Amino acid sequence: MNRVKELRKERKITQAKLAQELGISRSAVAMYETDKCDLSNEMLVALSNFFDVSTDYLLCQSDIKKAPTPEEVGALPEAQALREVMETLSPEDRRRILEFGRGLAATSHKPKQQK
Repeated sequence: MNRVKELRKERKITQAKLAQELGISRSAVAMYETDKCDLSNEMLVALSNFFDVSTDYLLCQSDIKKAPTPEEVGALPEAQALREVMETLSPEDRRRILEFGRGLAATSHKPKQQK
């Protein structure tokens, strides 16, 4: 499904309401949702801000809606090191690493945290 349509439906708003919020026509929203029209950089940023997601997410370049802030990540040294490695990889290799990490996390036996 197109990400614009997906996000609009998550918010439970109509094409007309989204068009009104963005200052465009309802038919323009429909064309974006059916990939009959490419998003301009200006519209990409406007949609990103409206839905509070990254432009990469809107363009289906990432499955992560919004990158966590350093505070959310907890500023772990491992997280920063992994980010530095990821930035050097091709998009395909990054996708492979993410798939591996998700698989590892799904099968990981996490130690119980002490209270």
